Amino acid sequence: MSCLVDEHMRVVDADDDYVAMLGYGRDLLVGRSVLEFTHQDDRTVNRQRSDALLAGGDPYSITKRYIAADGSAIWVTNHVSLFHTGTKRRQLATVEVLETPRVEDQRRLLRVAAERILAKRRLRSHFFQGEMFGEPAFDLMLDLFVQELSNRQTYTTSAAVASGAPLTTALRQITMLVERGLVCREADPVDRRRVLLRLTSEGSKQMWDYLAAAEKI
Repeated sequence: MSCLVDEHMRVVDADDDYVAMLGYGRDLLVGRSVLEFTHQDDRTVNRQRSDALLAGGDPYSITKRYIAADGSAIWVTNHVSLFHTGTKRRQLATVEVLETPRVEDQRRLLRVAAERILAKRRLRSHFFQGEMFGEPAFDLMLDLFVQELSNRQTYTTSAAVASGAPLTTALRQITMLVERGLVCREADPVDRRRVLLRLTSEGSKQMWDYLAAAEKI
């Protein structure tokens, strides 16, 4: 199936299968931005990829979620290219419906979800005193999950800072998470004076399951 959009990502035309997939009438699709029926968490990257294409970039593929008229999420991979019709530029998306997202796309989406939750939690400190709503253990878990999916190492001190709690409080929370089998400590193989933190397999699974469930709400 396919969809044709203009430079502002407004639908110009779509084939019957595309229209049927989303469950909107053709008259409700044409003229609307394709981002309106793209999952809100996928809109930014979709816009960025489109802007890069219009700026002279290469054709691209993007795995994302459409939101159908009935509210259900539809996983697709769009293969997008640019062409000219007279003086106008159009983006043509060939749409492949997926049963489930690829693992790497799941990882990206959940990392973005964790980053978004963490950013919102940190935003509270600009409006409320931190001690009113402090949950450093959960912030630690969120930050470690983001670092894990970004293939970055985390040291005890940086994890403590990420928690937003005083150092002594953060260290107690880290110890509690270690005792519960959600986080483990490891000596840095390069500098054994430093201690690395990472989620255990159980801690990672619980964060993965939580974020996947949260994304369905």
